[in-house]
Amino acid sequence: MNRRLVGFILFLLFTIVFTWQVASVVKDWTLQRLHQKGSDELLSVITQLRSTLDSYHYLPFLISQDSDVKTLLQTGQSSERDAVNLYLEKINLVAGASGLFVLDARGYAQADSNWRDNNRYLLAPHNQHNYYLQAVEGQRGRQFSLNRERRNPAYYLSSPIYVDRAFEGVAVVRIKLNKLVDQLKTLGTVLISNQDGVLFFSNGSFSLFENLEEQARITSSHLSNGIRAELWSHGDERWLARKVILDDLQWEVIALSDTEVVQRNVRNAVLFAFGGCIAAGLFGLFFRERQLKLRSQNETRAALAKSEARQKAIINNAQVGLILIDETGRITFANEMALQQFSVSSQLILQKPLISLLSAEGVTPIERLISRLGERGFSPLIGYEAVGIRGDGTEFPLMISIRRMQQHTYHQYLVTLIDISRRKGLELALKSANESLEHKVKERTQALHEAQDELIQAGKMAVLGRMSTAIVHELNQPLTAIRNYVAICRQVMSQPEMLEESLVEMDMLTQRMAQITTQLKTYAYKKPEQRQPVSMQMAVEHSLQMFKQRVTEQEVDIQLLMPEHALYVEGDSARLEQVVVNLIKNSLDALDGSVMKQITIQLYEKGSIIVLEVSDSGPGIESSLLQQLFDPFVTSKKIGAGLGLGLAIVRSILRDLGGEISAENREIGAFFRVSLPLCEDREKYNG
Repeated sequence: MNRRLVGFILFLLFTIVFTWQVASVVKDWTLQRLHQKGSDELLSVITQLRSTLDSYHYLPFLISQDSDVKTLLQTGQSSERDAVNLYLEKINLVAGASGLFVLDARGYAQADSNWRDNNRYLLAPHNQHNYYLQAVEGQRGRQFSLNRERRNPAYYLSSPIYVDRAFEGVAVVRIKLNKLVDQLKTLGTVLISNQDGVLFFSNGSFSLFENLEEQARITSSHLSNGIRAELWSHGDERWLARKVILDDLQWEVIALSDTEVVQRNVRNAVLFAFGGCIAAGLFGLFFRERQLKLRSQNETRAALAKSEARQKAIINNAQVGLILIDETGRITFANEMALQQFSVSSQLILQKPLISLLSAEGVTPIERLISRLGERGFSPLIGYEAVGIRGDGTEFPLMISIRRMQQHTYHQYLVTLIDISRRKGLELALKSANESLEHKVKERTQALHEAQDELIQAGKMAVLGRMSTAIVHELNQPLTAIRNYVAICRQVMSQPEMLEESLVEMDMLTQRMAQITTQLKTYAYKKPEQRQPVSMQMAVEHSLQMFKQRVTEQEVDIQLLMPEHALYVEGDSARLEQVVVNLIKNSLDALDGSVMKQITIQLYEKGSIIVLEVSDSGPGIESSLLQQLFDPFVTSKKIGAGLGLGLAIVRSILRDLGGEISAENREIGAFFRVSLPLCEDREKYNG
């Protein structure tokens, strides 16, 4: 039933595809014929247009050779004008043109074939028109005028008039295009537009003096002979278009052929192809059923015998062990490979249970499967690993699969046996190699950890070395000075006023030594376990109080910009003030020797961040120090002026408080920006 359904679906698909192909071929062939017919029609239209225009080409030259015309242009007498008007009127009646007129050298009309109509058009100068300009240059002029406003297109021919080789005027023939195109003899639709695409002639349903492309929907179709056919639609009408551009006239002539014949031919081809396929399908189905019935009875027995022989041949020649078992699980056949795997002869294993060839370990799933042989719910066993027993009692690993073999009278099951001894050996070798590799990785990892610890210790020793050198240098100077002052004090014991001065200097030196040790202590300072809200305005104001005297002595201008409402951060006031003190101290140190001394301190809130900016008007930071400015013992000051721990301490404090610091150079001086998270409970402490 499934095969018949698939066959029916395939036949239906074939019928649809075949019908579509026939329709495509018929449509392509009809369009080719219609395209050729349209080309012939277009050629006929162009030939008629050319022939009609050529019939007027002689008129300008004929008028230019008339003696009365030349006399009129020389004398300008009214009697001569009347004679020429009558002459032009007679010629126009014979030639059938729309109008003939004569222009003087300035471009004004002197005579006209339509002089009885009092045509105001001729009163204006014609010296700007191409047909006049071309004649002035000695050429035979031609010009197309659309005259879109009056809806009166016309074609002009001109010829220069010479008297004794002197240019005296222009003879002009005017041909209205409605007379020209009315003479066309064609069965199809003809459209003529100018170079801008404005339609000025149509014998169909298109609107004149409108853009042609806006009136029609144009699509392309590539035909099998390589031609690209243009298909036009306008309303309910459909055409095949053939067009050509007349370069000398700048006209586009389009011949439209009705495509009703294409639709009719395609419709007939679809009906014929579909009906033919259905008829052929019904005949083929009847013939097939008859043949199948005749062959089925003759082939059934032969097919069964061949199938059994072929199956046994395949089993014997297979490169894996193959065994056939019946519904009871007993062996009915074994190929040579299976006999080699178990090292037995066929007489020893035939009619024996399959379970007897397997070790009892892990054989339960196979026993359960064999118990369901012959039942409808049987499912095959594929790729199960078990242990086989050879004839000499040795065991070997194998992979077993059991599948049903369909027969007409009884069921047999094919057992596939693959010896996996080599694979198991490789798995054991791979497992051993993995264990060895893991042991080596652990040893290397331990060695790397030990090397890393040694590198860290070496780094610590290097830092201690640099620190010791700096501390010794910093402490040696005040110690030497103290010893000198002690010696001075011994000498001036009898002069108390000089002793007081030395003691003051000694006190300042001891304070300097205390400051050095305090910096080292702060560098190792651990963050407090508990934090509390601290006002940033208070920390800035307390820090400025410490430098009040120095600011006055250095005459530094402090610009302080802070909001009125308090801004709180989580931390401790001592370390926050230390951050501000270090930044202000660095700015004051940078202003030594500067002409303009100004420090700007700005505090503001940016979302959930508090920003403190400190800038000065000093010389700025050396570019070589910007990348390592916050590292310990990095300083731009002279030896003895500092250890280079101030900014390192600042960064360490800010890192503990969840903030950060950055530095850069501005056009004037250095600029530091400190960012700290705003205290979440700041509303509680405002006011």
